[in-house]
Amino acid sequence: MEIKQALLNIGLTEGESQVYLALVNLGQCTTGKITKKANIASSKVYEVLQRLQTKGFVSYEIKNGTRYYDATSPKRLLEFLEEKKQNLSESQEQIKNIIPLIEEKRNQAEEHNQTVVYTGKQGPLIALGEILDNYKNGIKEAMGFGTDEDDYVKYLPAQLNNFLKESKKFKANERLLFAKGFKSPNKNANIRYLPKEFSQPIRTMVSGDKVFIVDFTEPMTTIIIHKKEIAKAYKKHFEILWEIAKPKN
Repeated sequence: MEIKQALLNIGLTEGESQVYLALVNLGQCTTGKITKKANIASSKVYEVLQRLQTKGFVSYEIKNGTRYYDATSPKRLLEFLEEKKQNLSESQEQIKNIIPLIEEKRNQAEEHNQTVVYTGKQGPLIALGEILDNYKNGIKEAMGFGTDEDDYVKYLPAQLNNFLKESKKFKANERLLFAKGFKSPNKNANIRYLPKEFSQPIRTMVSGDKVFIVDFTEPMTTIIIHKKEIAKAYKKHFEILWEIAKPKN
């Protein structure tokens, strides 16, 4: 890896990297030589040097009223990274501490996005994750219907298995509807079967006040609606289908 790219990777800007490398190659020198070697505008060089001094990469000495700059020991690069790691660790702890406060304020707000749309495989996984979150928070009922088979089995089998293992811990009341002939891998759920003419190419799941609509055809699309009234309507529709469905395949 080139030295300049390594400097960029640890967080130096393009200008900072150029000035630092110029000083490494020139040794102690004035801004005129730095400007020429680093190919940087003279109006910018003092600003960049100041930032490098703050980060500990540059020092200066005054001789006869003129400042001579020099790059500090390259060991400072490792020290800089250690400081960044320490700051990151502290920032992570701070974020962990303020997440409950942010959630509380967010829940107190009058409005949030009630409908979110995802494109790609991440959407169906987010849907499963939010259903699990409901289980963890005491909302232990979920229902799913729509397709004649489970596209999670086809497209995301490993992730579905992880979901089933996690959901089993919460002893949730899961009810699922499939078309006759499909054997679901979900041994925890209460499953009933509908005639194939009732199936649709879209999987719909309801948990709490959220409706999850997953279309596995390309481009894979997931719609999450967070609204009590809409969830209530979907639950009512599910109950009608549940009464029609047969408990055995």
